[in-house]
Amino acid sequence: MWDSCLTKLGLHTPADALYFFPRIYEDRRHLPKISAIAFGQTVIIKVMIQTVTHENPKPKITLTKCILSDETSSVIGIWFNQPYLKKILRPGMHLIVKGKVEVNQYSREKQLSVIEFEVLNNPKEDAALKPFTPIYSLTAGVYQSQLRSSIKKLLTEKLPTLADPLPQAIINALQLLPLKAAIQNMHLPSSEDLLKKARTRLVFDEFFYLQLALAKRMNTHEITYPGPVLVPQGKLAEQYVAQLPYTLTGAQKRVIQDIAGDVKSGIAMNRLIQGDVGSGKTDVAAMAALFAIQSGYNATLMAPTEILAEQHYIKLSAKFNPMGVQVYLLKGKMKKKERESTLQNLNSQQHYLVVGTHALIEDPIIIPNLGMTIIDEQHRFGVIQRLTLKKKGNSPHCLFLTATPIPRSLMLTAYGDLEKSLIDQMPPGRTPIKTVYLRESKISEIYYFCATHIAQGRQVYIVYPLVEESEKLDLQAAINAYEDLKSTVFNGYSVGLIHGKMPPAQKQDVMAQFKRGEIQILVATTVIEVGIDVPNASLMIIHHAERFGLSQLHQLRGRVGRGQFQSYCFLIADPKSDTSKERIKAMLDTSDGFKIAEYDLKIRGPGDMLGTRQAGIPEFKLANLITDQEILLTARKVAFTIIKQDPELNLPDYQAIKKILTQSHGQFIQDQLN
Repeated sequence: MWDSCLTKLGLHTPADALYFFPRIYEDRRHLPKISAIAFGQTVIIKVMIQTVTHENPKPKITLTKCILSDETSSVIGIWFNQPYLKKILRPGMHLIVKGKVEVNQYSREKQLSVIEFEVLNNPKEDAALKPFTPIYSLTAGVYQSQLRSSIKKLLTEKLPTLADPLPQAIINALQLLPLKAAIQNMHLPSSEDLLKKARTRLVFDEFFYLQLALAKRMNTHEITYPGPVLVPQGKLAEQYVAQLPYTLTGAQKRVIQDIAGDVKSGIAMNRLIQGDVGSGKTDVAAMAALFAIQSGYNATLMAPTEILAEQHYIKLSAKFNPMGVQVYLLKGKMKKKERESTLQNLNSQQHYLVVGTHALIEDPIIIPNLGMTIIDEQHRFGVIQRLTLKKKGNSPHCLFLTATPIPRSLMLTAYGDLEKSLIDQMPPGRTPIKTVYLRESKISEIYYFCATHIAQGRQVYIVYPLVEESEKLDLQAAINAYEDLKSTVFNGYSVGLIHGKMPPAQKQDVMAQFKRGEIQILVATTVIEVGIDVPNASLMIIHHAERFGLSQLHQLRGRVGRGQFQSYCFLIADPKSDTSKERIKAMLDTSDGFKIAEYDLKIRGPGDMLGTRQAGIPEFKLANLITDQEILLTARKVAFTIIKQDPELNLPDYQAIKKILTQSHGQFIQDQLN
């Protein structure tokens, strides 16, 4: 009969329960006595209940008080708002209690605010008093002792029947624990060394099956998806480089050569270009589009926001049109006549680039003869959106761009099936941005500093947060700040306002004025986070910086420092939490996008950082992309070697692996981007 406590935790099979590992382990052999506990400590103690009382000091508030004792002393234990304890706690019971030692506001004596507890059935010989006592994540109505008993039973009855899918040769070569021993020691470790080895084996498994799926996906892609053969050497590409007012960096040239090698190979390209803000990804994307156009194909460039799409459209039109290459803009908010005209042009015989937002993937839109699709800030699009855009053509070449620096470990999981190129060199002449953190009380000094720079012809961004849960409030704050600054501090200056709720034409007009220098101070929300390039803007003021994510702050800072002048980024903040304080510190300590990304990965996790949950990357039970990078690299090497040796996993040694892979990552393998 299946235990109800396992069902309450969503564990419906023996495998579910066996892989439901403890969140921590506690050494409970030498617990302190009550007489030794001190104010402010969080302690674990073994006690006996002397008395139990239940109170209702206010409506909807319950208070359970117990006098808890051991051979040295006693203390009052307090449980808040847990009325069900009436049915559980009884005098004479022995407990393990974890809680914070506080001062009773009336008696000024010690009391224990209980965080968690468990009943000891046998106070002398109990599993809860071992050196590695497993502590599981629980839900209401489930207790540690109950869950330990259920899992211990499964370890005895079901674990012996569990087969190890890994070939013995791999286990021996990597000196991994067998699967049964690993699971046993994750729940009931007999030593610290065995616990470490158990975790290593199970982390290896998590990485291994994902890397196997990535290797198989990449192998299938090379076999199945022939792409259009493009000519990278041609008149248009040469003209584009010749008209640039600067020389491409060595990193840009190297990445363009990577793309050139892909597009002439006959296999549809799947390449991710990673480059920090201001590293010149747009020029690389432009060259990729021209490879298609000069070879008789069309190209698309999809951006996540209308303002970024509009920026790309303006910038690329200015460079493509003189060469006789047409650039079209397609977005969600367009006048009917303008939209119809654009759609008609897309069916013409000429070869072109169409820049757009998610409007590009709408069903009625047909892009004939599509040879190159470029997706900017690609992590903002879900895998379904990317697949839909790809289907507009017959296996077009796919180029993905991201300005978010991606730590190596995340790159190998989220994008492990893509070829990767890194633009790791900034254009020459860039002066490092000076980042300064100040409290709101210093804002008048910053505004004076801005005024002196505006007098020298510089321009300023003043950014306010816009977060979803208080969108109206934040938007009003930005609008009010604009009105206030215009009429007080910056009276006599040209002040502009831009935010996401403005009509697209108005946003475009404001940005054009700012770029021309007609607006000196631009008050904005995070709509300017990506894609804005105004070399004359040298000052960035970010209000309430503690409310921004680290990658957002890094992107915003990247809007300045694009010209020949010394640029400044002022972080105006009043951080309360440790996390927000550390974010501000990270911004002050480094401008290295990769260091910032490592920290971002540590505090937010891979899913939140890049939206990889959309892309089919599973959440790991045990694996940590920061601390387990070496295990990841080993798992990747083994997985890719196996797929190279036996792409379909048909050898007898790989049958069990193949079955698990199909069950766990089957859909991911099928969702080819080409």
